[in-house]
Amino acid sequence: MQEAARPVTVGTRVAAATRGWLLPYLLIALIAVVELLTSHVIVGGFLVLAPLLASRVSTRRSQVIAVGLVSLVAAAALGLYTDKEAGDQIFIRLLLVGLATLFALVNWGASRREQSALERAADTIRMAGSLASGLEPEAAYDLLARSARTLFAANAAAVYRRQGDQMVTVAQARDPEVPAMPLRLPRVSYPAAFMTVARRVSVRASTDPEAPMLEARGLSSLLWLPLLDRAGEQLGTIVLAWRRDPRLSAQALEASEDFAALGARAISGSERVRAQTEVLEQVQALLLTTPPGRAAGFQVEVRYQSASGLAQVGGDFYDVVELDERGLAYARGKGLEASSLAAVLKGAFRSLAGEGAGPARILNRLDRLVAREGGDEDFVTALAGRLHPDGRILLASAGHPAPLGAGPRLVQVAAPLGLGTQANENEGHLRPGDRLVCYTDGLVEARNAEGAFLDRSVFEEAVAAESLTTALDRLVDLVDRHADGRHDDDLALLGLEYDPRPSDDS
Repeated sequence: MQEAARPVTVGTRVAAATRGWLLPYLLIALIAVVELLTSHVIVGGFLVLAPLLASRVSTRRSQVIAVGLVSLVAAAALGLYTDKEAGDQIFIRLLLVGLATLFALVNWGASRREQSALERAADTIRMAGSLASGLEPEAAYDLLARSARTLFAANAAAVYRRQGDQMVTVAQARDPEVPAMPLRLPRVSYPAAFMTVARRVSVRASTDPEAPMLEARGLSSLLWLPLLDRAGEQLGTIVLAWRRDPRLSAQALEASEDFAALGARAISGSERVRAQTEVLEQVQALLLTTPPGRAAGFQVEVRYQSASGLAQVGGDFYDVVELDERGLAYARGKGLEASSLAAVLKGAFRSLAGEGAGPARILNRLDRLVAREGGDEDFVTALAGRLHPDGRILLASAGHPAPLGAGPRLVQVAAPLGLGTQANENEGHLRPGDRLVCYTDGLVEARNAEGAFLDRSVFEEAVAAESLTTALDRLVDLVDRHADGRHDDDLALLGLEYDPRPSDDS
């Protein structure tokens, strides 16, 4: 993955940020010079471009606002000084610059959210791939701190190694303006750091021993994440700290604990092969998370069988995201050699779906991610859909076959991800009881001893079984019996059944 491997130093990033910050002001200066030097040509209206440019090159919202204010001042000064415009014309120019600044702020926020989501997802490559390869402890701690800060958008992260009744810092990652976290944490002063369960602390709770430490660094809340070995013994702890309380949900807390468990197991094993296997199992749990059995009026079930007997991890992935009143978004992917990149795509899918992106836009964005983060020969087939509570369904494919059962016919199938996907959406409507079963090659390319495939009609008959559970079990059994238990490819199934009736739990 050539792009991810390019070294970027802190000096390079600072220089690039500085150049980007200056560009809008250079544009303002250029427009002002042209306006002052020409007697009949009016170019002051082009000042509206300055805040728009700032929204693309600035790293902070305050920089966009500053450029907008400077543009307003420059527009007013040029209009009054040159006498080329009357009062109403100056007012219109100022109004346009103000509107451009507001639009620039909206554009900046959307761009930063999308970039942040993809950056957090892409960091999974280093976290899963590097830890699985068996790093030395020092390098693993450093990677753990950087990944924790990126994945959870923290202002500071530190990894501590336990030494008796003290925690000693072994790695830190923080914003430049945040002072370093304490080098040592005595148990008598910070008892929460020695707990075997995660614990949140807020600066508002002034009685907590962490409050002075947070206030001294301009932080408001932190989260202790214990690093535990397989026997439950504490190896150390991770501390994540934020300027503003991130209001972590129960799902986010659970994910953070899984993250800490993944890091602890990767760095605690003395045998690298054993450590690699344990980390891959954790990646598998993150990559193929079991979705809820029922969500937004749909029953959901999954099945997965890996073709590898060494580690139950392949390049397949699936995911289902509940979108409140908007229904469900789901995705299926196939074709990656590296499960770490598959995890990146899953993380990016969740972020984009959660922001309301439709199936086609999701696939088009993931195409750019694969092209950037994957190898020269990497490509992925993927299927994305949106299911609405009223049964309406939107489906888009990037080289992936249509699901079994009901659903819209795929009129157009785009190129696989990484090869210039230009996905289109196909719309349909499901009736109560209709099912969709998405699948990978392990289903349709299973061969018997004579090399023959199963006919699609056999699969459609299995999908029509009396229940969704039975349907998926029959599909797995068909492949097992036809291939006599031999699996040349991973088999992943995602089944969805439209059932708008209220659940018993409601």
